[in-house]
Amino acid sequence: MDGSWVVVVPAKPFTTAKSRCAELDAPARRTLARAMLVDVVGRLRRARRVHAVVVAATDSEVVGAALAAGAVVSWSGRAPDLNGEVGDALTGAAEALPGLRLAVAMADLAGARPVDFDAALAAAGAYPRAIVSDADGTGTTMVLLTDPREFRPCLGPGSRRGYLAEGFHDLTVAAPALGRDVDTVAHLVSLGADRLGAATRAWLAAADPCPVARPAA
Repeated sequence: MDGSWVVVVPAKPFTTAKSRCAELDAPARRTLARAMLVDVVGRLRRARRVHAVVVAATDSEVVGAALAAGAVVSWSGRAPDLNGEVGDALTGAAEALPGLRLAVAMADLAGARPVDFDAALAAAGAYPRAIVSDADGTGTTMVLLTDPREFRPCLGPGSRRGYLAEGFHDLTVAAPALGRDVDTVAHLVSLGADRLGAATRAWLAAADPCPVARPAA
C-alpha cells in the first residue's frame, strides 16, 4: 500500500442531488444519493493508493453520512458553492499532507471498485494533471492534480473539453465503471447489481418493482 493520494469527493445536498432521475420521487432520489456516497467513500478508503478521503460538503446531512462512512469532511463555509468547497478541500489537503497527489472523484461512481480507483491513480502517476472522461465522452468523472490551484470548476457536460484545453491528459483506464457516473436510474441498472456497493445494492433491491425495466436476457 503506497497511499500517495488524497481524494476529494464533492457531494451535493441529498435533497437536491440526482435531479435527472425524473422517474424517482424526492425521498428515493435522496436515499439513492446517500447510498452512492457511502459506497464511493468506502471503496476509495479500501483502495491501496488512497491515503485519505475528503468529502467536500455544504450540507449537514451529507456531513453526517460522510463521517459515518469514515471520510474526513471539508465544509469551510467560505466558498459560495460546492466547486469552491472542493477548491478549499484540495488546498487544505495540500497544506496538511504535503507531497501527496490530489484527486477529485465524483460521488455517483456507483460501479467503481477499489481496484478501479487504484488503476486510475496508477495511470495518473506519470502526469502532473489528468482526467478520467465519462462514458458519454463529454464530461469528467475524476480530476487528478499535483497543485490544488490547477483545479478548475468545470464539472458536468462539456467539462472534458475544458480540461483538455487546459492541458490535462485524458487517461485511458481499463475500468469502464469509472466512466459511468450515475445520472439516471437506467445508468444504475446498466452497471449490474453485482458491481454496486452494499448500500446502493440494497437501495436497488428495495425499489420494488424496479423503477426501470431490466433489459431482456
